Amino acid sequence: MFVSLVLINTSLILVNRSFSSSLLAALARPNLSLSLLLSGVAAILAVSLTWQAAMDLFRFGPLHLDDLGLSLLAGMPVLVVLELIKPYWRTGFRS
Repeated sequence: MFVSLVLINTSLILVNRSFSSSLLAALARPNLSLSLLLSGVAAILAVSLTWQAAMDLFRFGPLHLDDLGLSLLAGMPVLVVLELIKPYWRTGFRS
């Protein structure tokens, strides 16, 4: 559940990065802040899921490959759906 929440929040950050361009175009532009943020999120997530002391602190169980797949299945559709409805948001915000 925690990994799904982190991936969904990361998807929201990526979608809201730019309403005037696609996700790929927005990611192609260099952005130090975004790079640092995503690197930090990945590092903290990796440490909290692999280091036993952190797992005990947060009371996380082991993350199996099928659990990771389910987490990705929760995060990716959010990214795709929000990216697909982004053009409708742009027209709605102008009105």
